[in-house]
Amino acid sequence: MRLRRIFWMAGLSLLLLLSVAALSPYATLVRTGPGIAAAYAAQMLCAGVFVSGRDVEPVLRDDILPANPVLRFAKTAVDRSSGLATASLFGVARRSALYRPGLGCTLVGAGGVPALLRQADGIQPMSRRARSQIWPTGDAVEPVASDAIAAALDQAFVQSAGVDTRAIVLVHRGRVVAERYAPGFSADSEMLGWSMSKSVTSALIGTLVDSGRLALDAPVPLPVWRQADDGRRDITLRQLLDMTSGLKFDETYEPGDDATQMLYREDDMAAYAARQPIAAVPGTRWSYSSGTANILSGVVREAAGGSLAATYDYARTHLFEPAGMTSAIFEPDTAGTPVGSSYLYMTARDWARFGLIYLNKGVLGWQRLLSADWVAASQRPAVTADGKTLAYARQFWLNSDGDRADPLRLPHCPADLTMAEGHNGQLLVIVPSVHAVIVRLGWDNGGHWESDRHLAALLAALKDS
Repeated sequence: MRLRRIFWMAGLSLLLLLSVAALSPYATLVRTGPGIAAAYAAQMLCAGVFVSGRDVEPVLRDDILPANPVLRFAKTAVDRSSGLATASLFGVARRSALYRPGLGCTLVGAGGVPALLRQADGIQPMSRRARSQIWPTGDAVEPVASDAIAAALDQAFVQSAGVDTRAIVLVHRGRVVAERYAPGFSADSEMLGWSMSKSVTSALIGTLVDSGRLALDAPVPLPVWRQADDGRRDITLRQLLDMTSGLKFDETYEPGDDATQMLYREDDMAAYAARQPIAAVPGTRWSYSSGTANILSGVVREAAGGSLAATYDYARTHLFEPAGMTSAIFEPDTAGTPVGSSYLYMTARDWARFGLIYLNKGVLGWQRLLSADWVAASQRPAVTADGKTLAYARQFWLNSDGDRADPLRLPHCPADLTMAEGHNGQLLVIVPSVHAVIVRLGWDNGGHWESDRHLAALLAALKDS
């Protein structure tokens, strides 16, 4: 009887603990239960240690524990010999993520570790050898001595409650004129872009459209949508890119929403997103959705050859290596599709290289990577079927929707600013009128990096220099 009472009290305590965690105002990404919490912790711990090369303690302290109070009770372990990171909660939830060179970390799914290892056969990581040429062709940078830039960087790097800036890179007229890194990070640190990954997924789609292998206004080539009575059969690639597909997708990061289900419970994220029903006539309504980005990633995979190895080779040869972005680690899901919504890691300088492609209208160095038309369409407002313009286009955010009556998203910054933006305050900013690219990477938890104020100051300093 006494043992039964102990078990009953333990179960009641667990229920109360989970209820408090679910209702906490600080619970964000992982408050949908111990299973998702464990999956988040395993994924972030694996990538933090094996991809970014950080120690376990700061990853736990700065990246994982602030996401949800319940994670303070997680048991974690890292096995460096096998490349496994594991997290468990209360003995009822246990998830592991496996590191594979060149591919980063993937949650272990139904097929276990052996299936993930077989999936990676034949994949060779990109070479990270030092390049002596001036950036962006090489790794040498030529900083500019400027009191104005130094002062703006000082302000942008001030850490406050919940704001953790880790890297800022300033590019002006094609060269890195200033950069700064927080302790524990450097120019060689691969850092997660979160939803900035969507913009790179868009660029991969752009290479396929430019080459004629995909068509923007043709129905998306997904067999699951080809039934005659399926309202999804008319969804086009353009609509997926502009977030006007009409597909239902709940991205509130509330308990049980589609985003957390997709990222932390589904082996095949693109298939999960593609199964979502129609909620609006395609082309008529804008709705932000990480699911559509993963559908796009699935489209890239099929166009590239249908396997993880073929997708990796396509991205490497058509974008990453030609652009010099050799630090890129685009982590795949268990099914072998890069998680195009969320899981691209690169150095801050390589994120800046990606921005420079768009600043230079598709050209980097001596190579054209995207057509000028593709880049231009990514920098002007998308238009819905009823003629409404959007401050969004092809997986990029715009500062203006083109309507002079509408306020700018960043009111103190130029109207022609476009950016890739990610969770925790990741920013890649492209400003043609100032000939500038700015990268800000961090891990904000509860605080907010004042992007309008800091970007305006950094841009003004670049103009003055």
